[in-house]
Amino acid sequence: MLGYIASFDIGTTQAKGILVTKEAKIYFEKNIDILTDYTGNQMEQDPHHWYQAVISILSSWFELGIDPHEIELVTFSGQMQDCIPVDKEGNPLRPAILYGDSRAEKQAALLDDLFPIVDVTGNHMDSTLTFPKMWWLKDNEPAVYQKTESFLISSKDYVIRHLTGLCVTDPTTAATTGMMNAQTRNWQTDWLLSCGMDNCKLPTIRPSNEIVGHVTNQASSETGLLVGTPVLCGMGDGGSASIGAGVFAKGQLYGYIGTTGWIASPVDNISQTAKGLFHLPYVKENQFLAIAPLMNAGNVHKWVLAEFGNVPLSDDRSYDELEEQIKKSDRANNSLLFLPYLNGERFPIQDPTASGCLIGIRPQTTSADMSCAALEGVAMSLRQAMEAITEGGTGIVTLIGGGSKSKVWNQIIADVLNKTVVVPSESQFFPAMGAVVLGVKEIGWDESFSDFSRKALSSVARTSFVPDGRMVEHYNQKYNKYKELYNRLKDLL
Repeated sequence: MLGYIASFDIGTTQAKGILVTKEAKIYFEKNIDILTDYTGNQMEQDPHHWYQAVISILSSWFELGIDPHEIELVTFSGQMQDCIPVDKEGNPLRPAILYGDSRAEKQAALLDDLFPIVDVTGNHMDSTLTFPKMWWLKDNEPAVYQKTESFLISSKDYVIRHLTGLCVTDPTTAATTGMMNAQTRNWQTDWLLSCGMDNCKLPTIRPSNEIVGHVTNQASSETGLLVGTPVLCGMGDGGSASIGAGVFAKGQLYGYIGTTGWIASPVDNISQTAKGLFHLPYVKENQFLAIAPLMNAGNVHKWVLAEFGNVPLSDDRSYDELEEQIKKSDRANNSLLFLPYLNGERFPIQDPTASGCLIGIRPQTTSADMSCAALEGVAMSLRQAMEAITEGGTGIVTLIGGGSKSKVWNQIIADVLNKTVVVPSESQFFPAMGAVVLGVKEIGWDESFSDFSRKALSSVARTSFVPDGRMVEHYNQKYNKYKELYNRLKDLL
């Protein structure tokens, strides 16, 4: 009988599940779509859908003949920075307020004035963090706040609550709340008390690689998992994706392009030079993962598809059609500049009301030129992120996420960054695989996280995109102009 680790990555658009063997082979991957409600600067999901997605994935595995006895461990990755109020039974009291929600601007500004946020947490305060969202709920939905037994921080934490009955989170996720001490990895409970909030409503912070509980009788009846199956704390998606990508050492870089995106690299110390940069506890005790998060990445590609694609989005040909269209643009002579802030932005600027714009349209401008410029704009944002977190690093950037499926975009990114872009296959499962890596020591599969990660990556095909010297110089000049756009236009947009 094979033994598996069951891993779930609960993201913004999908919940993904994989079964992984001791040989680091992935079997029976499964995706379930998740709906998000966008209203103005608000972004919400129904937490119940996360748990139902996990149940649906498990059901599909059992129907294929997987024996629940074969699942040795359950682990998770998930979106971070959420605010999920639940009652005593772990049921949501309202929709989850997600990481991209910026309604709590007033509360964030107050917190920034009241406390030494950067000195204690290692991160800057803004309205997307969990702390100001909790205060917003207290001010605007006091009945919900009073009924709240616990504020959960991640989609994975919500599912763990239903599987084990316990309210926990990991240090990587907790660091995105604006109220965790970066050095002690404990909550700053005195801050909550100073704001008139309860300090007992927060989940317990547990190590990412620790078994935090076991599947309960009720959860077993709902999911089909065996009673007593161990459940790992897991890690927020920014950290787990890094592990899945094999990024463990200082100087290693990787980028993620999903609906949103980021550039990340391990660092030894917290740098406070760049506002909006996150420093998250990572694999080693005194190590941090520097992440520059972008609100706009794959959503820009989707917008381009909708506005400039030659076939409907529902048509499977739309993606390939756009690739061919962009190839028609003469990139070396395309002077268009695109500011990609379709949903505001949180790095390198912190402006939830920022909007996108296209500069330099002429009579000869084509739809291919505009599509190309939009993808270049995201690549420019990635370059700003890369320059903020590392002084050079290696000459290679590993790129993962759905956006990395675009060969044209990968080449643009390589040329803009002036680095070789390496795209592994099946990278959409890296966050889930990173959560698996965190569990191998606990069940005796491997003594080294990095060794198991290398084993998993050894069979993964890779495609490399080498920067074109001619285009590098072109984009250097274009990038210098791009960096001026927001400051020149912010009062007009």
